[in-house]
Amino acid sequence: MGPEVIIVPALFVMVGFIIWVLVNGWQRRLRLKLTTEFNNKLLDRIGSVKDFNDFLQTDGGAAFMDSLTVERGSARPQDSILRAVQIGIVLLMLGLGLLALDWYFAVRYDGDTEVLTVIGVIAASLGLGFLISAAVSYRLARMLGMLDGNGRRGLGSPGHEGHGSVDIASR
Repeated sequence: MGPEVIIVPALFVMVGFIIWVLVNGWQRRLRLKLTTEFNNKLLDRIGSVKDFNDFLQTDGGAAFMDSLTVERGSARPQDSILRAVQIGIVLLMLGLGLLALDWYFAVRYDGDTEVLTVIGVIAASLGLGFLISAAVSYRLARMLGMLDGNGRRGLGSPGHEGHGSVDIASR
């Protein structure tokens, strides 16, 4: 096995990453432009601070205030824990697959398979780290009361009373 084993896949990964970055940036710019135009038109239609305050007291006003943040990452701890579990499983399986491929090539072709061993160990280690991180995050979220007994978000979650009431007149 020569260096082309690493160079060719790395080239494809690099080109794919560059395309993903460009498309993602274009989508974010377009989303920001549309959101800004909509918010400006909506704010132009509201005449006074009292009207704006009345609007914010409605469910639509609360949703409007929530949508003002452009980069809305998930605020739910379950989403980040699930994402870590997914990434961990994929990396662990990739690492185990590369190690199995390394073993197969070493037995079958009696060649130099150090590259597969190194990449396999790194991928498996990262996958295991993500799974451990997800387990620790889940346990901490339960201990801090961010999750109830069923793994759902606790009382501070959207949909419970008190959410969405914004009073700017008292500020």
